[in-house]
Amino acid sequence: VVDLGACPGGWTAVMRRYFGCRVIAVDRSQVDSTLMKDKMVEFVKGDAFAFEPSAEMGDDLWMISDIIAYPERVTELLNQWCGEKWASNMIVTMKFQGDEPDLDELDRAIEIVKGHGYHC
Repeated sequence: VVDLGACPGGWTAVMRRYFGCRVIAVDRSQVDSTLMKDKMVEFVKGDAFAFEPSAEMGDDLWMISDIIAYPERVTELLNQWCGEKWASNMIVTMKFQGDEPDLDELDRAIEIVKGHGYHC
């Protein structure tokens, strides 16, 4: 599992505790100290948008993204990951500001995901 925008480590902890997965946690800030000591968690300090998985990570890679970013950036991230077929499954949050969420951007993201052959 690759956890993009991993800090403080909630999704990483869930994947470790309930599924026993090896997790690559990517963020500019470290995840919780307990997770930093976990041998099944590899912390990568860096920009989650710039991270590219290696071929050694396998064909059944999951990507989780809980990045604090504008919805348009999340759509771009989905386009890249889906276009490159880097993950077999993805869990992605899209965060909105203000009283009226931009559901048009959410629709664009869904269309991109489906356009690359993923189910949404």
